[in-house]
Amino acid sequence: MKKITLLLSFLLVLQVQAQLTEDFEGSITIPTGWTSFIGTNGEGAVQNWQVNDGTTNNLAFVTWEAVTTSAEDWLVSPQFTVSATNFILSFDQSDSFAADYGSTYTIRVSTASQTTHADFTTVDTQTETDVWSGGPLSQHTVDLTAYIGQPIYVAFVLEQNNGDRWILDNIDMIANASAPDPVSTPTPADMAIDVPLDAANTNAVALAWVAAATGDAATAYDIYFGDSATTLTLLGSLGSTSVNITGNTYDTEYFWQVVAKNVGGLAVNSPVWSFRTEMDPSLSVTEFENSSFSVFPNPVINELTIKTELEIENVKVYNQLGQEVLNFKKNSITNNTINIGDLNSGIYIINITSDNKTETIKIIKK
Repeated sequence: MKKITLLLSFLLVLQVQAQLTEDFEGSITIPTGWTSFIGTNGEGAVQNWQVNDGTTNNLAFVTWEAVTTSAEDWLVSPQFTVSATNFILSFDQSDSFAADYGSTYTIRVSTASQTTHADFTTVDTQTETDVWSGGPLSQHTVDLTAYIGQPIYVAFVLEQNNGDRWILDNIDMIANASAPDPVSTPTPADMAIDVPLDAANTNAVALAWVAAATGDAATAYDIYFGDSATTLTLLGSLGSTSVNITGNTYDTEYFWQVVAKNVGGLAVNSPVWSFRTEMDPSLSVTEFENSSFSVFPNPVINELTIKTELEIENVKVYNQLGQEVLNFKKNSITNNTINIGDLNSGIYIINITSDNKTETIKIIKK
């Protein structure tokens, strides 16, 4: 009996001290040792954390639901000890929609129990704007140096009311890294002229770059863009090395910068590049002035009114990364007015469709 007790104790110590790593492969249920439950108010019992049945490339996710006040969905890891070498919590994530529905995403840590809500301390908070990746999942990291040497549980908690989904994969503990070196080899080439616009894709320009061959690898890239080298605007973060920037105008000089990053920080001295778009190949001054649509006010804070004699069928709103953020159908447009008050400040492109005619207009959201 004594030998069995000692063996069980030894195995328990090994289990507690093991490093956290989970890619959700091999099962379509929550992995052994993990647990899932809801918040103390009991709301949100219909949609719970689950693993998709993808055979390969499985993901963990939880879906929104409409409740009375707010739902909390908890996914909690097994207990593990944070080591002095691997102390960065890393995971890939995204949600499902570019529009912001008010969800909050938190990482919480407990040194006491796996299932007692009050034992957890929030160490990281994100909004939907932070989590939205616009395509493939993107890496997010949380510094857990405060817990080095301690056995802990890590909770992934989605708080929402008719909000958005949270998708997770490749949860791991990693070592700190050095910031990556700057990217290079821009496309279009720096100071290029007559860069074509894709009129069928809201005047998009395809940008690309090459990751540095030296230094630690980048896990994401911050994209800056604007019409002045000194007033660039952060459009978002991507995991790929190319992006389409929409809403550009003809015969205009633009400036852009790509800042590589990883858990170690941002690349230093990332270059700012420029290009000038082509002359308008088809639109005359008279045709432009006789446009069927105009909008006001522009810049806009909340309500945007479209001035036209035509009946509006559809209005789509895109950010400068070409991602659709709002879509207004005919029955949701009153007096030719749409409300974009929930959008963040920045430049957006609206695509107006009426009577088989479509027009694209750039707006500024204050």
